[in-house]
Amino acid sequence: MLKLDQNAARAADNKSAYIEREGKYIGTFVRAEYMDKQSTGSKGIGLTFKSTDGAEVQFYINLSYQHGTKNEGGHSLASAIMACLRINGCADPSPITFEKWDKDAGQRVKVTAPGFPELMNTPIGILVQMEIEKNSEKGEPRPALYAPFEASTEKTASEVLDKERCREPAKLEKMMDSIIRKPIVDKRPKGAQSQQHDNNDYGPLPDDHSQDIPF
Repeated sequence: MLKLDQNAARAADNKSAYIEREGKYIGTFVRAEYMDKQSTGSKGIGLTFKSTDGAEVQFYINLSYQHGTKNEGGHSLASAIMACLRINGCADPSPITFEKWDKDAGQRVKVTAPGFPELMNTPIGILVQMEIEKNSEKGEPRPALYAPFEASTEKTASEVLDKERCREPAKLEKMMDSIIRKPIVDKRPKGAQSQQHDNNDYGPLPDDHSQDIPF
């Protein structure tokens, strides 16, 4: 009459459907939506990450500010994700399908929007750090994407790219120690130490790097 469903059993003690604390997670991006605000020229990638135990979290990678000014940190983070997925790049945005909360319907519905399917549905690891945004009125911390890493090896982007010198993962543990020491970053200007994480652990890839990529 009954048969063990391992996935259902694991989900039973996962009371929160959302990632709400710092830490290391393995899962996939189930949404990689291209977001283009044509009125200002701001562009970015909206990501929804779903962990192996079913908890989700959303991130936004800003690729350009208003009027098209390039955001170097955002491009570095996007390049790091591609390195950890071992892909050379993404084609122009194409239709992707994902679930989104519909306030009127009161439930999640499937929608189609331009996005990057190359970033989706492939295992990847992420480090999450909690942060209080600089314009936050309530001071409530939100999860922020600190860094990605390769799910199978736990190598960071630079270690994946430098495969001859970095045969074993070493940076991830140091990153975790950094997050443990400072689990919440308060970016509000008054009464808090402002800290901007700009992904200096790997830095931007050079413009012409196709011959150096090991995959």
